[in-house]
Amino acid sequence: MHEQINILVKLQDLDLSIGKVEETKENYPRRIELLKEKLEEKRRIADLNREKLESLENDRRKKERVMEQEMEKIRKSEEKLLSVKTNKEYQAALKEIVLTKESNSQREEDVLNVLEELDILRKELKEKEEDFMATSREFDKEESELTAKLEEFKNQLAEKVKKRGELSSKIGPELLQTYENIKKHRQEIAVVPTRNGFCQGCYMDIPPQLSNEVQKGMDLIFCPNCNRILYWENSS
Repeated sequence: MHEQINILVKLQDLDLSIGKVEETKENYPRRIELLKEKLEEKRRIADLNREKLESLENDRRKKERVMEQEMEKIRKSEEKLLSVKTNKEYQAALKEIVLTKESNSQREEDVLNVLEELDILRKELKEKEEDFMATSREFDKEESELTAKLEEFKNQLAEKVKKRGELSSKIGPELLQTYENIKKHRQEIAVVPTRNGFCQGCYMDIPPQLSNEVQKGMDLIFCPNCNRILYWENSS
C-alpha cells in the first residue's frame, strides 16, 4: 500500500499540472477572439468614416451639378436680355438673373464648406486606416504567437495525459476509482499529507493513533473530517 500511495501522490501532482495546462490552453482561443474583436472594431470605425466621406462627396457632386445647371440658366437669361422688347420683360429677366446669382452664391458657399469638411474627413479617414493597418499587423503577429503557444500547450497536454495513463495503470482499479471519486468532490485534491497532527486538506486535527497509522504507511487511511487519503510527508 505504501508504494500505491506514492503513485497516487505523483498522479495527483500530474493531474494538477494537467488542470493548469488545460486552463491556460482554454484561455488562448479567447485571447485570439478578443484580438479579432479589437481588429473588427478598428475596421468598423474606418468603414464608418469612409461611408461618411463618400456620402459627403455625393452631396458635393449634387451641389456642383445644381450650380452648373443654374449657371446655364443665367447664361440663357442673359441671352434673353438681348431679345426682350419691353422694359417690363427686361426687368423680369434681370430680376431672374439676380436671384439665380444670389442663390448660386449661397450654393458656392455651401460647396466650400463641404470641401473643408471633406479635407477634415480625409485626414481622419487616413488616421483611422493607418490605425487599422497597425492593429492588423499587431493582430497577425500576436495571433501567430498565440497559435504557436496553443499548439505547444496541446503537445504538453498530450504528453501529460499519456504519462497519466501509465501511472494509472500501476494503481489498483478500486483504489483508482476511490481517488477519482474523492477528487471529484474535494476541489481536485484527493491525497494530502499530514503535518504536526493536522490534515493538510481540511486543516483539522487527526487523532494520534490515526496519525501513527498514516506514518506507518501500511494501510489506506482517510481523514475522518474531509475523507481525503492521507500520507506521511516523509513517506515519499
